[in-house]
Amino acid sequence: MKNTIPYILIFLLLNAVTRTNAQTPVLNSYAPAAATVYLDFDGATVDGTLWNENGKIIAEPSGLSPATITWIFKKIADHFILFNLNLTTDPEMYAHAPIYQRTRIIITPNGDWYGPASGVSAVGSFVWGDETPAWVFTDHLSNNPLFIAAAATHEIGHTLGLQHQSLYDSYGIMMSELSGGESNIFSNEAPLMGIPFYKNADWIKGSPSTGAANIQNDTALIAGAPNDIGYRKNVFVPGGSGQKSAGVRIENQQPGSIELNSTGDYAYRLFDITGRLLTEGTLKKGWNQIQANSCAKAVVVLQWYNEEGSGSQKIVL
Repeated sequence: MKNTIPYILIFLLLNAVTRTNAQTPVLNSYAPAAATVYLDFDGATVDGTLWNENGKIIAEPSGLSPATITWIFKKIADHFILFNLNLTTDPEMYAHAPIYQRTRIIITPNGDWYGPASGVSAVGSFVWGDETPAWVFTDHLSNNPLFIAAAATHEIGHTLGLQHQSLYDSYGIMMSELSGGESNIFSNEAPLMGIPFYKNADWIKGSPSTGAANIQNDTALIAGAPNDIGYRKNVFVPGGSGQKSAGVRIENQQPGSIELNSTGDYAYRLFDITGRLLTEGTLKKGWNQIQANSCAKAVVVLQWYNEEGSGSQKIVL
């Protein structure tokens, strides 16, 4: 089977959570978005897809507790907070999403039907419109919630068209298809599309498995064509009438500094256009100043969020 399916990337990775039959909580990360990723913890019967070369697949429920599912969900959603994309545990949200802007990630204990992998997905399947799911196999991740969240984020990245971020030597020869952040000797960072378990993982701009001369900008590919997801622009208040005007207004900007007014208390993050985190902190209601000395002159993305909503804005310094 492995040799007959093109464009499939298997993520081979490494029992602290007790399995239960508790109901999956209904969670949404950004309900206004049309583009949708369904995190399916409930089990599924899959037939008629490229995974069914050997027949129907019956996937068991994850068996994870509601608290563990909620923790995993929030961890995954945090990696997509820049994007106009809704992560959900609600099958109805998935059912009503545009068929060419959605994917389902089945999180299930056993993947013996496929082989000794912790997850598998079809690159670019987010826009296929044919119900092809991606998979995370929790038994191969020791049922570790941190590993499950990282593996699911990685597989979602593949469905959105991302290849592995790889490690090359100075001659352009691949040393490892999956980079674990070895080149970042002075930091604790690793690419989500490499090995995201042992360092702080995020989207990066780097050389993918297709060659050292190629550059894969993870965030730009997720937001751009053919996914056409884009970035979040407005604050959404759950239970309210819909989108509100941005909760943060930029008052003054110059290289290395941003002055702004906030309508409430928010956590914030400042990214460069490649998705690299520059700085983070908190905004208080009223006047605030953000120092961004590491980005003296560039296009940056300011993202803010709290329990009531979130938003982001592109800024040219």
